Amino acid sequence: MSIIYPVTHFSLILIEWVLIGWAIRMWQQSTSLAMIVLPIVLVSISYDNIILSIGSLIGEGELLKTLSMLRFLLHYLVVPLFIVIGVELAHRAGANWANTVVRILSWVIALGLTAIDIITRYTGLQLVPIEFAGILRYHVANLSGPPIITIVVNLFVVLIGIGIWFSLKWPWLFVGTLVSLIGNAMPSYAVGTLAGSCSELVMAISLLLTEERTQFFLVTQGETNFLSSD
Repeated sequence: MSIIYPVTHFSLILIEWVLIGWAIRMWQQSTSLAMIVLPIVLVSISYDNIILSIGSLIGEGELLKTLSMLRFLLHYLVVPLFIVIGVELAHRAGANWANTVVRILSWVIALGLTAIDIITRYTGLQLVPIEFAGILRYHVANLSGPPIITIVVNLFVVLIGIGIWFSLKWPWLFVGTLVSLIGNAMPSYAVGTLAGSCSELVMAISLLLTEERTQFFLVTQGETNFLSSD
């Protein structure tokens, strides 16, 4: 039982590396800004899972604590970028609301949420060791309540998913983000780290599938316009 969580986290790393390659391939096909930002997020999520999977091997001490400080910093920096990725996908899908102003605003909101997390949570961060289901990790001391910023990000992307659903008749970004929202709302002290890690993976996959759907939609639309012009 104690190896299930570490092995699963390691499996998530392998999946995330595959997703990074997938995102880069789709960026080469479309030069989509979303597919530039998503690999950055996936690298951070992958690092998160690496530290969680090998924490017990490293053992309690300054090394694991330092690596964990970096884990929290990367998480605070990149998770709000899911909003930017979602808006960029909506823009590519032809959603009228995803105009230049909204695209710029998505960066403002993402950077604002990052700043809030850095100022309120990372500055003066105190970590304490905790062990759950074979995972040794450093946890924020005196942490209470769900990860508010992460949930806010999920809610933004849920709304974006609804917009893309109407634009492309594609519900899967909404569904994937809703699943992610539920997973992130689960308390880690009760269910451990897998719920949150799997939630981020599900959202990343739904974003990649949406980009693939968008590329198919754009190619099909282009072919239709070409045939109409003939």
